[in-house]
Amino acid sequence: MSLINVPETLRRIIAALNDAGYDAYPVGGCVRDSLMGKIPKDWDAAVSAKPEQVKKALDKLDYKIIDTGIKHGTVTVIADGAPYEITTFRTDGSYTDNRRPDSVKFVSDIKDDLSRRDFTINAIAYDCVSNRIIDPFDGRGDIEAGMIRCVGEPDKRFTEDSLRILRGLRFASVLGFDIEESTSDSMKKHADLLKNVSYERIYAELKMIICGERIGPVLSEYRNIFASVIPEIEPMFDFPQRNPYHCYDVWEHTIRAVENVPPDSALRFAALFHDSGKPGTHSSEILQDSAVIDHFYNHGALSGKLAETALSRLKADNLTKDTAVYLAAHHGDMTAPTKKSVRRRLAKLDAEFKDGKAIFDMLIKIKLADVSAQAEHVRQSRIEELNKTARLAEEIITEKDCFTLKDLSINGRDIISLGFSGPDIGRILDDVLDKVISEKLSNDKEAIIEYININYL
Repeated sequence: MSLINVPETLRRIIAALNDAGYDAYPVGGCVRDSLMGKIPKDWDAAVSAKPEQVKKALDKLDYKIIDTGIKHGTVTVIADGAPYEITTFRTDGSYTDNRRPDSVKFVSDIKDDLSRRDFTINAIAYDCVSNRIIDPFDGRGDIEAGMIRCVGEPDKRFTEDSLRILRGLRFASVLGFDIEESTSDSMKKHADLLKNVSYERIYAELKMIICGERIGPVLSEYRNIFASVIPEIEPMFDFPQRNPYHCYDVWEHTIRAVENVPPDSALRFAALFHDSGKPGTHSSEILQDSAVIDHFYNHGALSGKLAETALSRLKADNLTKDTAVYLAAHHGDMTAPTKKSVRRRLAKLDAEFKDGKAIFDMLIKIKLADVSAQAEHVRQSRIEELNKTARLAEEIITEKDCFTLKDLSINGRDIISLGFSGPDIGRILDDVLDKVISEKLSNDKEAIIEYININYL
């Protein structure tokens, strides 16, 4: 029985390379995930052949081969609709930009290739022929122990490629692994080197990190690393909240809010930034008994601006950015648990977003996460109110209540038939919708026409 369930297509590729006299092995993340019982998203292989030799050896398979990284020994084979990166065994030269090697040297031993990799859990190969794991750095042991450890000297690994710092945090957050002490210390020490990494690459890692199951402990332990790429969050660190509604400082509250929302990148980024405006809007009030109460009036607006600044700089995709910015800015908006208020909120969101109901649901989730991270004595009543509001929204959608112009039983053509034209059409429709939402007018065509005749003719 095979230790690892390698796709048949990749087995054919490896067999063709073996037949041509080369060693070839699945390597890296696909081996790691397989050993963890996960289904790999991508399959990569390392080979003793150089790129031109790989292409010649695979001629008989008639697969499409793309030169995706010839300089570093990589070609991508497109076979049966899936991509397989095939990379020559190599060692790396110096890294003057803290990101990519200035040169590579092709080698013939898989162990030399594994020795240049970032973490032991990724420095593992699998021999399909002999059904054995090639694991010179005990990555399998670290997988079983749930440990992230550098291959070799951590300082060398992170000064070579500083993006590895964020990759380490990703593995800790997503896999739920701990980071070995010397690796952790080195990551913190070299956080400033992340300035040499493109914003696109940083955001790609952050988007995965923020959605990890263990994001809370990672945000807590490695806050200086996050601040090096998102300086907007640093003022929250250790910032007190002396008022009856909170039992944590701003940063600890933020961590718990991030943990409390589902692992969706827009929601998680919204939670990360939702109180970032508090330090910048802080004021204090001294009561008669000399107690101090902190206030953060209109902090949501500043939080939204900080989120937009940060996510724009990081070149976040527009959907994630726009949603997170809105949620951060409006997480404190109040919607009374009545159908009238919920319809108004849904109408407003539907006018601003493609799917107003989806944004409303996300707003409820952010509010629940925020409340759940507040003082215990205020949580229950606020959670109950938010849940009631969410149920009302579901009822409105299920019952097809009117809260948008398209839900009205009258349309622009009907208004024109009554003798109106130009801007009056939109003005009348908006007024009618407002009256229907407010329950001052029934969404009945005859009733609406009667209202228009009385008030506009």
